[in-house]
Amino acid sequence: MPPMAKPSPLAVAALALIHDHVTAPDLVARFAAVDAAINDRVAEALLEELSGLGLARVVRGVGAGDDYFPTPLGERLLGGSFAAHPELVEPLTEIEHMRTDILATISHELRTPLTAVRTSIGLLLDPAIEPTAEQHQALLATIDRNTTRMQGIVSDILDLSRFRAGRVQLQLRRFDATELARSAIASVGVLARSRGQRIDLRPPAEGISVFGDYRRLEQALVNLLSNAERYSPPGAPITVSVTRNGRELSWTVADRGHGIKAADMARLFERFFVAQRDRSEATAGIGLGLPISLLIVEAHDGRIDVHSRPGHGSQFSIVVPVDGPADVPPE
Repeated sequence: MPPMAKPSPLAVAALALIHDHVTAPDLVARFAAVDAAINDRVAEALLEELSGLGLARVVRGVGAGDDYFPTPLGERLLGGSFAAHPELVEPLTEIEHMRTDILATISHELRTPLTAVRTSIGLLLDPAIEPTAEQHQALLATIDRNTTRMQGIVSDILDLSRFRAGRVQLQLRRFDATELARSAIASVGVLARSRGQRIDLRPPAEGISVFGDYRRLEQALVNLLSNAERYSPPGAPITVSVTRNGRELSWTVADRGHGIKAADMARLFERFFVAQRDRSEATAGIGLGLPISLLIVEAHDGRIDVHSRPGHGSQFSIVVPVDGPADVPPE
């Protein structure tokens, strides 16, 4: 990781003048109050510099302009706490950038469904508009779909925090591996069919019994299937294979999407990571599905294997021991 870029002396002065928050015109006035002269263009450049270094965060506005707030990192810099511990600068800067990115990602993901819900409710409540029965149902369906989307985002965030805090208790039982695959396929089947996609199940010749948390493992497989559906072109086939190799069971999801770049492979299971190409796609997710799936699988003493080449699709395999986690007493 490259060393932290140092803010210019004028940027540090600007940081000291932010106080609670500031816009560019406010900053011009505050510099003037301390006998310094800058214009709006310079003020905007200084605030962007602070934002780029993680020393200030910006709330994009309209009319009055963007509003800048000091970050905890910026406040610590002003407090001189880095003077005695310069080795903390780099990791704290990285943490601050990550925190800002996470908040921005969550805000962005919630804004779209919230806007759709608010617009739909507004149309239903507007006395000047008399929607037909069909339009009324369509608006209600929009509200239902987007509230479900928001609920899913919140559930993912809570799941992630519970797993990382060790507060998830697996509900272990023995079940048929192919039955779980069929259930997971049914969960994403409607969306896949709406895009002309076909999900083919390739079951084993004989049934495979596995000991694990059915609901959680199904959640992990649904996440993999959702990604395959999301990033595969319309009409492309997706396959789910159930296989056994010795004492291990695998559910493998293979798609014919655009594949994963080598540079992105190492970051696939990072929280909130979405590949750069995927960020521009309307279907891109929030970047929690794979991290949650990995936590679920690792709780079963398993792993997720990934094979992918750009332009040739991807293959994700959930691999778990058929007899469950090692620290669980035999049945």
